[in-house]
Amino acid sequence: MNKGKHYQADKMSESIKNNLAYYLCQLIGFAIIMVFTAIGVLSMPGHADEVMPLPIAKEIIRSFLSYSVTVLLSHYLLRSYHKHSPSTTFLAYFKVILQCAVIATTVDKCLSLLLQTHTPDFFIYQHGLLVELASLVLFNIIFFMLWSLIYLTITSIRDRRKLAEQLKNQQLASLMNQINPHFLFNSLNTIRGMIFEDEDKAAELVTQLSTLFRYNLSTDTKAHTSLGKELAVCQHYLAIEDIRLGERLRIELNNSDESLLAKIPTMGLLTLVENAIKHGIANLKDGGTLTLNSQVKAEQLIIDVINPYQSDLIKSGTKVGLKNLTQRIGLIFSGQGSLKQTTDNNIFHVTMTLPYEPVKNG
Repeated sequence: MNKGKHYQADKMSESIKNNLAYYLCQLIGFAIIMVFTAIGVLSMPGHADEVMPLPIAKEIIRSFLSYSVTVLLSHYLLRSYHKHSPSTTFLAYFKVILQCAVIATTVDKCLSLLLQTHTPDFFIYQHGLLVELASLVLFNIIFFMLWSLIYLTITSIRDRRKLAEQLKNQQLASLMNQINPHFLFNSLNTIRGMIFEDEDKAAELVTQLSTLFRYNLSTDTKAHTSLGKELAVCQHYLAIEDIRLGERLRIELNNSDESLLAKIPTMGLLTLVENAIKHGIANLKDGGTLTLNSQVKAEQLIIDVINPYQSDLIKSGTKVGLKNLTQRIGLIFSGQGSLKQTTDNNIFHVTMTLPYEPVKNG
């Protein structure tokens, strides 16, 4: 239910942004044309000896009304046709452009006669009124075709970006759907092992796990969160492992305040922490120290997760977590982030490097 509401709200917000951008472009184009028209009219010398002098104010009013009609035609005829007939033939589309051109020319000539701004033109004397009207229609056809070209170019770019964004969101959703069952499976195995050892501790594990899944359900539509929020959730997971491992698990956190505001993939840090305990510390008789460092350096967030391990004790698995996280980093940060793994003297070291982007209210 909430997902549907969020989707509708996002779709409405996107529609408003697109419409605002469209109307802003129309307004800017109209203003530019009016400015050039006003400059042209004001720069024309007066013709006192002519039969029909050119009143500057009337000419500007005529231009304003004529261009207003042109804008309305481009909106209510051309744009409407584009939206309702995305697949059409050139001939059918040209008929709409011709219709707009004829209407615009007719309105312009009617306004000229009504406001008495029509001035004698040698072109008319030489070729006649019909030729003048034909030339105006041709001019308007060119104008509306140019408008259509600009409109189609902008909407095509916007649609390609929208399609790419939708594809990315679908891929992220698919990856999130992979990681959630993976994490649930591992957590249930932890509780299952504890039930036979200590029922009270198992009950406490279930309580901590419910907190984790409440977080999971509240963020399953969000591809990213802040490191601070993710670290707070990790504390619940560490509490679960502390109940299970006791003194065998030691934690060392070194996180700068600036790094806690940084954007990271949702459940990204949790994946690294779980991996470090499950495949490393939990297999060791004496356990070990999980070290988690984070800092911002050169406009990059650097997260280090370090843990001891013993190679011959590592159980084979699907490695879904780290592969999934690598893919999500690539999608969210457009290939600018990285996840690197190194081993040295039975120390496993994972470094997640991401572009530093502070999250508001992080």
